[in-house]
Amino acid sequence: MGKRVIAVLLILVMSFSLAACGVMGDSGTDKTQESTTKSEGKGDAWQDEAGGGETSGDKNGKYTIGVVIHTTTDFLCSKLKSYTDYMGKEFGVKFNYYIIENFADETYLSAIENLCAQGVDGIITTNFSGTAVLQGLKNCEENNVYLGVGFSQIDESIKEQVYASDYFVGGSYEADYQAGYDIIVSLIEAGNTNIAAIGYEPGITCHDRRWEGMMAAFEDHPEIKKAGEYRGLEFTKAVEDFLAADNTIDGIAITLLGIEYCQEPIRSAGREGEVQIAFCDLSENCQEGLDSGEVVCAIGGQYVDIVFPFILMLNTLEGEPLSDEKVEIPVNFITCKTGEEFSNYMTYLHEDGVYAWDIDELKQVIKTYNKDANVEDLIQMGADYSIEDTMARHGAN
Repeated sequence: MGKRVIAVLLILVMSFSLAACGVMGDSGTDKTQESTTKSEGKGDAWQDEAGGGETSGDKNGKYTIGVVIHTTTDFLCSKLKSYTDYMGKEFGVKFNYYIIENFADETYLSAIENLCAQGVDGIITTNFSGTAVLQGLKNCEENNVYLGVGFSQIDESIKEQVYASDYFVGGSYEADYQAGYDIIVSLIEAGNTNIAAIGYEPGITCHDRRWEGMMAAFEDHPEIKKAGEYRGLEFTKAVEDFLAADNTIDGIAITLLGIEYCQEPIRSAGREGEVQIAFCDLSENCQEGLDSGEVVCAIGGQYVDIVFPFILMLNTLEGEPLSDEKVEIPVNFITCKTGEEFSNYMTYLHEDGVYAWDIDELKQVIKTYNKDANVEDLIQMGADYSIEDTMARHGAN
């Protein structure tokens, strides 16, 4: 497949806007006071070395697919990369990873331009939000490169335009709104009545929808006191400020890693055993928190998102797309409310060498191996994804 060579652009470094958590004493009407100043710091956010160079899969593969992602070293994304290595070696695909240092639109677009310049056959982006998808897709069209999106839905305002492109293969996403709603409800069901809400700064679709779900749950439960709201990047400081301002807070809901950002401030405040946490994004630290009862709900397992745009793209590259219609496939979250559930997640879905679907199962949705493969079966995989389904398919007693 011919590629038009384009100039490689430097990544534009956009500083993050940090938010300071403002509280109002004992009134129970705490509000977030968001700073209008910019900061060169990234707060508690991850920081990998930006740029390309990391690969997985078959280094001499028939196809090369670029992956735009924020890290490959944390609990979620290291497993995602491992899955691409597993799939790539079997299906003859090399994956070129491009690490972005922030979620700014300009950063995504620069990454896409760089990957197009490398001559990749397709690109899968994660958390690519807003109308910038259109510009990224335009870059792909100009270079005959296919584009798939994971972890996020295409915005309704541009969906028709995106779906009209021959180079958009589809994508996958989780029910982030429902996840946000559920983490608040889980805290309520555990008996918490004064809950602080913490979220990633606005602009990332998955986090925005989780936040919307959290706020909707508060509205549906007026009997519950909302201790305050914070959206930014200084998550640990936000927890510290909330606990310092209100010693009656008994629950913290956060749209991302809860143990990592909440546990130490809770202990430092002398509130261990008094404050419970619910959150999205699993980590190896969930086991202890769920076993002790400090964590009442941990939602994640979305490393499998990469499977769906990959399968759609591979079929397209092979000249046999699964469907004439563009699809974005909803994929279940994994919800863990007990230590046993998280232990099963680790055993059957996350430990080294285990994956949600093995190679033989994936071949069933690739027309090269199964002439009857269809998009409905791929959609069903997303709908069935769970600890229980994986245990049943992979022979757990």
